[in-house]
Amino acid sequence: MNTGILYSVALPIGNSGDITARAKEILSSVDYIACEDTRKTLDLFRRAAIESKAKLLVHNPFSEAKSAEGLIRLLQDGKSVALVSDAGTPRLSDPGSRILRLCYAARVRIVPIPGPAALTALISVTPFSVDPLVFLGFLSPKSARRQNELKKYAAFGGAIALYESVHRIEKCLVDIAMIFPKAEILIGREMTKTHEEFFLGCVEDAVIWAKGKHGEFAMVFHNV
Repeated sequence: MNTGILYSVALPIGNSGDITARAKEILSSVDYIACEDTRKTLDLFRRAAIESKAKLLVHNPFSEAKSAEGLIRLLQDGKSVALVSDAGTPRLSDPGSRILRLCYAARVRIVPIPGPAALTALISVTPFSVDPLVFLGFLSPKSARRQNELKKYAAFGGAIALYESVHRIEKCLVDIAMIFPKAEILIGREMTKTHEEFFLGCVEDAVIWAKGKHGEFAMVFHNV
């Protein structure tokens, strides 16, 4: 039986000009687009001048289990589906694992459409060694649990990257300073957007820098 294709499509993390020509081609030609928030996806289509007749289906952490079952049926019926996140590359702290596992089990073809990601954008401007590198995604919102997660890497000899929300950035940095008091850290705020900003320095100074800051944050640090 001929099945459809699942495309894992990377989208801009801010600047719509970062979308690739291949991503635009795929999004314009698939039958369905599985996205976290249809409004954000449509807004990107408007800003990036993407014309698509695809039907948008909600596929987020709250609906992933149910929506994955519907998506695999569409794919088995020969339909093409693009999996996208609100921003960046799918599966980097975003949903998608369930539909991918179903596709592998059903022998549905999967095609990655690479492109922007906050992680790779930050690493590309990191001045210290990132070999080796471990990416932790979003840590726990609870301070005690977050500290325990960080302690697992206290003896790690490489760089550690993670994402953090505007609501927890200061507290997260305080916890990092507690576990890695001599760490040098690079923080990217609102990368590729109008108010893009970077901080490079010791983690204690980063706590002060982060006070009152808004936006989306990615960071990478290592022990000096």
